[in-house]
Amino acid sequence: METAIDEKEVLRYLGYRGSTADKDVSSHIAELTVLFTANVIPKSVYGIWDCQIDSTAVTFGGMTVKSKNLACHLSNCRRLVLLAATLGTEADTLIRRLCVQAIEKAVIAQAVCAAMLEAYCDSISDEITSQNLRASVPPREPLLREISYPTTRFSPGYGDFDITYQKDILKILNCSRIGLTLTDGYMLIPSKSVTAVIGFSPEKKRVTQKCEICSTPCALSFCALA
Repeated sequence: METAIDEKEVLRYLGYRGSTADKDVSSHIAELTVLFTANVIPKSVYGIWDCQIDSTAVTFGGMTVKSKNLACHLSNCRRLVLLAATLGTEADTLIRRLCVQAIEKAVIAQAVCAAMLEAYCDSISDEITSQNLRASVPPREPLLREISYPTTRFSPGYGDFDITYQKDILKILNCSRIGLTLTDGYMLIPSKSVTAVIGFSPEKKRVTQKCEICSTPCALSFCALA
């Protein structure tokens, strides 16, 4: 799956919010976009489960997550997707090399990788949504038709969704298949990786804005990752 890296997203990760980058920065972004696109092959794995939700917990696949924020995010959802994605070890290797050769490029490379991973996850989410919609419309059972709409992705570390759940997610998804592991501090290796939950609800009225550009006050406004 080809992943397009949006320069505007790279600039957002670099902290440019409405301001214009100079020619050198734009040139570095273009150069590094070509470098990482040519050398990095993103990988992912996901699973789909029915879920049970109360005000403080979400249960699926034999696993219960104690998190009021996740439960609220998935309110009215009947199914959810666990997703794990990574840019692999090659991304980390390239960044380490740039740290030695050109620190300015290394900083920009971090942003390029963040935008690349985000774009890749968006494409996987779109693919899952498309498959889910097709599977939700039985051709001979009109009374059972249920179009499910996706929530935004919600990752361990957001709000009270404890980062220690990374371990359970990697085990359930068998993430060794894509070379994804954890440190003792529950940080993902390779570093340019993410796990997330996506809910599917019969209601179309779901939040679609990304936290970074959302101005709506919410319970997660204190979260450094949101």
